[in-house]
Amino acid sequence: MSDIDDEFVPEEDAENPAGAIKKLRDRASKAEEEAKTNLEGWQRSQADLANYKKDEATQRQYMQERTKAGLAEELIPVLDSFEMSAKHGASKELEVLYKQLLGTLKRMGIEQYGAAGEKFDPHKHEALREVAVDSAEKEHTIVSVERSGYSIGDFVIRPAQVSVGSYKQS
Repeated sequence: MSDIDDEFVPEEDAENPAGAIKKLRDRASKAEEEAKTNLEGWQRSQADLANYKKDEATQRQYMQERTKAGLAEELIPVLDSFEMSAKHGASKELEVLYKQLLGTLKRMGIEQYGAAGEKFDPHKHEALREVAVDSAEKEHTIVSVERSGYSIGDFVIRPAQVSVGSYKQS
């Protein structure tokens, strides 16, 4: 039987309207269940597609950050040399170049961190030594920075190497 023939009530059922109605209700019920199943499948597919797009965007962002971090890892020794030369009285020209390089990295989302007075964070800082401090407020704060740290977002490219304050009451 074709779909067109299914739309009509067969002659034998025309004499028994109650049976014909029951068959039509059964067919309608099956069609509703099939439609519901199809809708649920379509909704699952839509959700899967949305999750896939979100996962791909996250992966793409991660790869971009890792690529930038790789570049920063290559440039960090140059930045360290600039810092060392600045500590030993570098020329103004070198300081300008250093600031330009830091500015370029900052525009890429790479941040330099580690400054005296910051609270020590073991996730971002590497303690090289403890230094006696004169007040309890300076306990677990950075006293000096030996090498700056660098991060991109929450990812630490290199931890800052620091001296940490330690207060001992007399």
